[in-house]
Amino acid sequence: MPAPFASRTAAWRVIASFAAWSLVAIGTEGMDRITVRRDGEEIRLEGKILLTAGDGGVLLEARDGQLWAVTADQLAARSETPAPFESYSSAELGESLLAELPAGFQLHETAHYLICYNTSKAYASWCGSLFERLYGASDNYWTRRGFEIHEPKGPLIVLVFADQRSYESFAKRDLGDAAGSIVAYYSLQSNRVAMYDLTGSEAIRAANGRRGSLRQINAMLSRPEAAPMVATIVHEATHQIAYNSGLQKRYTDVPLWVSEGLAIYFETPDLKSQRGWRGIGQVNRPRLATFQQNLAGRAPGSLARLLSSDTQMRDVETAADAYAEAWALTFYLMRQRPEQYAAYLKMLAKKEHLVWGNGEERLREFQTHFGDIQELEADFVATMAKLR
Repeated sequence: MPAPFASRTAAWRVIASFAAWSLVAIGTEGMDRITVRRDGEEIRLEGKILLTAGDGGVLLEARDGQLWAVTADQLAARSETPAPFESYSSAELGESLLAELPAGFQLHETAHYLICYNTSKAYASWCGSLFERLYGASDNYWTRRGFEIHEPKGPLIVLVFADQRSYESFAKRDLGDAAGSIVAYYSLQSNRVAMYDLTGSEAIRAANGRRGSLRQINAMLSRPEAAPMVATIVHEATHQIAYNSGLQKRYTDVPLWVSEGLAIYFETPDLKSQRGWRGIGQVNRPRLATFQQNLAGRAPGSLARLLSSDTQMRDVETAADAYAEAWALTFYLMRQRPEQYAAYLKMLAKKEHLVWGNGEERLREFQTHFGDIQELEADFVATMAKLR
């Protein structure tokens, strides 16, 4: 089953109309205020304008971390205050979240996360522990590889719904009909992860109906039938960490195989240890099996197609195979070309918001860092074909 990609697809549809923007100005240092008219409503926002288009449209980072791509015809008013831009404090963010969500939600705060939940306190604590261990492992992993990882501007927001039904109702605004088949997602626009309490899942509850304590929750979610769902949570949390630590930048021309390949590389959960995280970089058996099964019918130039376009990753018919290849390529580059891969990621992280290249540019960027694509593909396929 392919990793969730509907949220990214939806986000790119939202901002597709901005691809032709002529970007003429970068944002200022002060706090910006804008009024947006959409669907007959006026929305007042405070934040930092990251850039201004030639026609007057703007990209604003709001104080709660959300990105607003506002076209010129939607921008009703704009002003700048002398006060410097500041993200919401944890208290302000919590107050804003509780006002936005239905009654009954509570807050659970950790060192890097603000978890807004209406399920049990024990489940919120389990999520907080899982995410903090992933965060620490990710920070350590990239720091050791020469990346200048920075702390998020504010707490990373996670919304945890008590059941699948209420989660789907909320998620439909981002995912549409796909909400019913995805257990968690990260939104590029809102910068939040949304999910539901997995211990209420029928498959998991049937195996073990007791889910009251932290120990019982961990026991339930360590079972084999829970592994794909927990992997999805870790996958989406990895996206959130990457986009808030300087590893990647939202609304930039980062190939989808890169962002998804990284998330799959990190997604193997480690629920047996309360310290550390041993899941990073483990062989993903389902992805490897899919990749190796496809080798017999692999067409010439397959790698170039993956590198130059996101189409295979977004198409439901080809997504499972494309995600498997994205993981395989990431695994190969991490193991065989780590310094070149790190340099490639650093180049991508420097790209500007809403500036889109084409397939030829993507191929040229890849070849600049890794050399001849056909030669690399031959070694890549041979290496991954032998992996066990």
